[in-house]
Amino acid sequence: MTLPEHGTITCRACFNGLEGISCSPSPKWKMVNDPGAWGSANPTYLVLGFSKGFTQADAFKNKPFEQIAFAGMRPRLTAALRSVGILNEGEEVNSMIANPDSRIAFGSLVRCSVSRIDEKASRAKGHYIYSCTGSTIAKSFREIPDILENCSRIFLLNLPTSVRAVLFLGNQDSYLRGCQSLLQKLFPDSFSKVNQVAADADSRRWVHLAHPSGLNGHFNTWLTSNQGSGQKRLLAQEALADIEEGSTA
Repeated sequence: MTLPEHGTITCRACFNGLEGISCSPSPKWKMVNDPGAWGSANPTYLVLGFSKGFTQADAFKNKPFEQIAFAGMRPRLTAALRSVGILNEGEEVNSMIANPDSRIAFGSLVRCSVSRIDEKASRAKGHYIYSCTGSTIAKSFREIPDILENCSRIFLLNLPTSVRAVLFLGNQDSYLRGCQSLLQKLFPDSFSKVNQVAADADSRRWVHLAHPSGLNGHFNTWLTSNQGSGQKRLLAQEALADIEEGSTA
């Protein structure tokens, strides 16, 4: 099994025969059919955001494909991957994202773009405002679980044997719980927790890193400190160091 080849993905599994590029999978949610894959189809590491943010979704409409993934946050993503040993000094994500033969694949847990009505912002503006930030993402596991499960079964259930680790971007406790619950559903016979930010399942390690979005006010602490959110970086480093020594399940 391989991951999707570098490029746009033809998949409308969650649109249930609907026409057009958008639908409402739940009363407060909007989904746009714009799935894509970047980097290698047979990588050592798979890096997953949750879904395209508005910056990336807008880039999908009017910028070259190689500029879409993690647009606006690539320097911070480079720093995050270097901090846990996935990138060497001098390497950066720009070249990895654009290279179909790199050792890293990039995508998202939900390959299409999803967003939810932000009630507070909508009341203030007097019209619907959609959001795809941390608090919204946490609600997705309760409100659109079928979308997460569909996408995960299509793109994560049969990963290539080359993949040694999957890196989720986002390490809030609610997101950790949601992702690990999803992994338990996908791999009930092989799932086991490694530490607070990592689990083993399907003969590979699944590790959470801080999200590199500029909206993440904890990112620099995660990256540079050994206290507070920095403790989660140390746990991620330990979990990924283990796979270099061949000790995954």
